[in-house]
Amino acid sequence: GYDRVAPLYSTLEPLYLIFPPARRKAVAALNLKAGDTVLEIGAGTGRNLPYLVDAVSPKGTVIAVDASEGMLAQAHKLSERQGWSNVQLLRQDASQLQLDGDVDAVLFSLSYSVIPEPGPALARAWKLLRPSSRLVVMDMGLTDPRHRRALGLIARLLEKLAPGDPYSRPWNDLAVYGPVATERFLLGLYYTCTVQKTAEQ
Repeated sequence: GYDRVAPLYSTLEPLYLIFPPARRKAVAALNLKAGDTVLEIGAGTGRNLPYLVDAVSPKGTVIAVDASEGMLAQAHKLSERQGWSNVQLLRQDASQLQLDGDVDAVLFSLSYSVIPEPGPALARAWKLLRPSSRLVVMDMGLTDPRHRRALGLIARLLEKLAPGDPYSRPWNDLAVYGPVATERFLLGLYYTCTVQKTAEQ
């Protein structure tokens, strides 16, 4: 799986139509402030780390979790190269997620559709989220019926190439926790789903 493709992932990335604007949009949706602690679940090779580190400033903390040792090894290299002292990289199964403290935001970026059972991962992440904080899922999929016809070949390619389930519907899972704001972009192939924890939850 991912361990095998980790070194090739950046080369393959254009195949998945993954653009920096999608990553920036996801991080913006988290509404981070300087000094915040943000948790990224399924951090992969660390492609979101520069945006997250920038958003929380050197006073904040980025906790990046992934189940793949190969992916995390790439993220470690990136972190060392950049000299980030406020990034913690943890090898964990998202469904068994355990952290010492609470966090100010949670991000699933192009990872939710890949997690075999996202429900337990979501529940654990939600528990760790402080009140009035946001959980964001940014992913890609073919859930818009227009894609089947309009994209034809691309849709079929994505079904084969996309690492996760292109028919994943995280907004249904998130709706259990509160109202979900969903925004589609880049031909509607990508979306961000945001849910905010209330003060009472």
